[in-house]
Amino acid sequence: MRTGRIKRKLARKKRRFSRRFLRLLRRVARGAALAAGIPALALIGAVAYFQAALPDVYYTEDPEAFSIRQYRILDAVREAEEAVPALIGTADAEKEAEKLAESLKEAGETSRFSLLLGGVLPVKTVSVVQTETRYVVPSGNVFGLKMLTDGAVVAALSPVETSSGTVCPARQAGLQAGDIILSAGGEEIDSYDALAAAVTAAGESGTELAVVYERKGEEHTAGLSPALSADGQWLMGVWVRDSSAGIGTITFYDPGSGCFAALGHGVCDADTGILLPLQWGKVCGATVLGVTRGSAGSPGELEGAFLNSAFSLSGLLGKDGLVSAGTVLQNLSCGLMVRADGDSLIRAADNQMLPVGAAQEVHSGEAQILSTISGSEPQLFSAQIEKVSYSEDEPSRNLVIRITDPALIAATGGIVQGMSGSPILQDGKLVGAVTHVFVSDPEKGYGIFAETMLTALDEAAEMEKAG
Repeated sequence: MRTGRIKRKLARKKRRFSRRFLRLLRRVARGAALAAGIPALALIGAVAYFQAALPDVYYTEDPEAFSIRQYRILDAVREAEEAVPALIGTADAEKEAEKLAESLKEAGETSRFSLLLGGVLPVKTVSVVQTETRYVVPSGNVFGLKMLTDGAVVAALSPVETSSGTVCPARQAGLQAGDIILSAGGEEIDSYDALAAAVTAAGESGTELAVVYERKGEEHTAGLSPALSADGQWLMGVWVRDSSAGIGTITFYDPGSGCFAALGHGVCDADTGILLPLQWGKVCGATVLGVTRGSAGSPGELEGAFLNSAFSLSGLLGKDGLVSAGTVLQNLSCGLMVRADGDSLIRAADNQMLPVGAAQEVHSGEAQILSTISGSEPQLFSAQIEKVSYSEDEPSRNLVIRITDPALIAATGGIVQGMSGSPILQDGKLVGAVTHVFVSDPEKGYGIFAETMLTALDEAAEMEKAG
C-alpha cells in the first residue's frame, strides 16, 4: 500500500516535471524563432522602405559614377544592355530605331541600375539619365508680390441675416470653401466687385443666379437665389479672395531663359490652403524693415516694404544684376516662376553661378542657407540637412533642415515667414530652397529640391515661348 502511494507520488512529480520542462522548451523555441525572425523582418522592412522612398529615375552628368550617397548600405550595379530581339521586320526595326533616337535626343543616354542592399539583396531597378549640369545664380534677395486670381476663391461661407431669419444661399446651392467661382450670371468673374455686381443684378430682378465654379480641377454649375440682408444688400453668403500680396525670397535666376524661381511653394489661400489660380502677377523690389521673432507655437515673419526701384537677383557673389520688375508666369505648388522685365537683366559670368545639385546628390549633413533678414542684402547662414525624402506627394517637403547659425537664431529664432525660397547650398551646389517652418520648433523647417524648381522653370519658360 505504502509502496503504491510512493509510486503514485513519484508519477505525479514526473508529470509535473514533464509539463514544466515542455513549457520551458516551448518558451525557448519561441524565443529562438523570434530571435531568428527579427533580422528577417528587419530586412523585409528595409527593402519595402527603400522601394517606396527611392525615385524610379535619377539624373546625372556621369552615369558611370552613379551612387546613392546618403544610403551607404545600398550599392548601385549597372545592368547589362538587353539584346535586341532578332525576329523583327525591317520596317518595325526602323521605327524602333527612330523612337529610340528621339528618346535619347530628349533625355540623354539612359542606363539601368540595380540597387542592392548590402551589395546582395535586390531592392529595385532604377533608370539613370545622363544630363548636362545646369548653372544658375543663387539669389536670397527679398521681393514684393502683387497678384490677382483667375476667378474668386471661396475662403469661407457666411450666413446672411435677413428680416425673416438667417440663410446661406451658397451653402444651399452646394458651394464649399475652396471652390473657385469662374462665372456668375454668364459673366466671367475676375474680382469681388464683379461677383457682387452679378449677385445684386440677380437679386433685384428676382432671378436665379447661375454660378459656374471649379472644385478639384472639375467644373460644376449651381443655381442660387441671393438673399436680401437686413441692411439692404443682396448677398450669396460667401467670403471670397481675389488677390494676394506679400514678400518672399528669390531662390535662383537662370540667365539662359531670363527667368527666376521663388518661394519654393505656391501662393495659397490662407484659409483653405488651395493654390490660388493666377490671372495676373507682378513682382517688385522689397526691403526688410524688421523681424517678428519666431518661437515654439508662434511662427515669426519678416516685416518688409515694397520698393519702386530695381532689385537685385545676385546678391551672393557680388556684381549685382538689377531688374526693374518681373511678370509672374505661373503659380505652382513648387513656387513662383517669374520672367524678369527690363533692359538691365543680369548676364552672369561663370564665377557668379553655381551648379544645381541633382536630387540624389543631396545628403544629410552640413549646409548653408542664403537669406535676407535686414535691408536688401542676403547673407549666408550655417544649417544642417537632417533628412532627405524623394516622395513626390509633397515635393515642397523633400528636405528637413535645421538652422545652426547662432546669429540667425538670435535675430529671428530660426526660420520665419518671408524666408520661403531662401537657397540651400551644399558641397558648392544649389540643392534646394526653404519652404516651411515647423510651428513647434522654428529652428527647423522643410525644403524642396532645386532640381524640381529648375524643371518647373524650364517648362514655364517653354510654355511662354509657345504662346
